[in-house]
Amino acid sequence: MSLKKMKPLDYVLILIKGMLLGITSVGIPGLSASTLSIVLGIYFLMINSIADIFKDFKKNIKFVAPLLIGFLLGVGLAAYTIVILFEHFPLITTFAIIGFIISSLPSMIMKLKVYFRQPSCILTFIVILAILTAYNVIRPQNTGMVFPEKVTFVYLFGMAVIGMFAAATFIIPGIDFAIIMLSIGIYYPFMNMIKSFIDFNSPNYLDTAANNGMILTAFLIGLLVGLALFSKLIKFISKKYTAQTQFASLAFVVAAPTVLVRTCIIEPGVVVDPIQLTFLIIIAITTSLLFFSIRTITYNKNRAIIIQADILFAETSQEFVTTIKLNQKRIKKDD
Repeated sequence: MSLKKMKPLDYVLILIKGMLLGITSVGIPGLSASTLSIVLGIYFLMINSIADIFKDFKKNIKFVAPLLIGFLLGVGLAAYTIVILFEHFPLITTFAIIGFIISSLPSMIMKLKVYFRQPSCILTFIVILAILTAYNVIRPQNTGMVFPEKVTFVYLFGMAVIGMFAAATFIIPGIDFAIIMLSIGIYYPFMNMIKSFIDFNSPNYLDTAANNGMILTAFLIGLLVGLALFSKLIKFISKKYTAQTQFASLAFVVAAPTVLVRTCIIEPGVVVDPIQLTFLIIIAITTSLLFFSIRTITYNKNRAIIIQADILFAETSQEFVTTIKLNQKRIKKDD
């Protein structure tokens, strides 16, 4: 796709792909938006356009603007749906999301098993998991469902930092936005905040929108700063420490289910009897198996494309295409 010769249909396609990325980022924990962008064929274009947005603004904004609009529409659609499901079917939704998360573990472990004997990888996993656990232990209870009604500058700064950290999910394939938000306990309030912007008839809409608007603005500023300024740094770190980066991602995935259960079941005081628990476990297992099957089928069809090391070490799209062709030849020989 040439940014200099964009046609109306190209803008529509970018918008649709942005919506898919938005829905995936917040609606399907365990599926990385950066990985999906590779499958959709816009990974390098997205990273390069955002990283060089100020170098050639007129050219790059042609891609970034429709992608961002589509992404926000997708986020809004996914957030509204998820909050409605949480409101009407909290237990089923919680355990279904746990199933989504669990389904990502087998493929991650299989990819990383060759690194299990490296002390630095195991240490990275332990340290990140310990930090997440400590954070969620000291985090005040009964604050996990909504953001505070009145935010301070420190809180907004913290949201900006989280946004900068979340930028990595769009750059490094395999690191998932929803998983990170779940692991630090702000997934549901973030979804609830997005939904609040759509509920125009809700009580005190203007007051709520003003407060949530500041939170979202701080987060988006951090996200854009992270994408614009740190995309090359993040990619450099992920290239130099590929295995450690993925073990850090594994720690987030492992931590996410316990944080979700605490936020959506334990803190609200939801009582689950043994029969309900059995049914919910079956839902989690069924969701996990179903999504794992979809992942396996998708990976088998695109395994020449979704290869972590190849993506990270390819410096240009041309080099990446060459790598894909080599992998396709290798796969044909293996088959």
